[in-house]
Amino acid sequence: MDIMEFHVYQQGRDMRWVVRLDNATYGAYLDKEQAMLDAVEAARDAQQAGREVRVFLGDRTEASRIF
Repeated sequence: MDIMEFHVYQQGRDMRWVVRLDNATYGAYLDKEQAMLDAVEAARDAQQAGREVRVFLGDRTEASRIF
């Protein structure tokens, strides 16, 4: 089973916060806290369903694991 990796980082010209899971990007959050809350909540839901999850702050090239 693959590990679900959620990446929370800023993207685009206006530097909005987004959550990336595989090839899908979610959000355009106004701040980092809201993006983090959504990523952690989705990760916990997946974990309760039996998936292995990780949440990172930063994109795939420069990320720090937080969950």
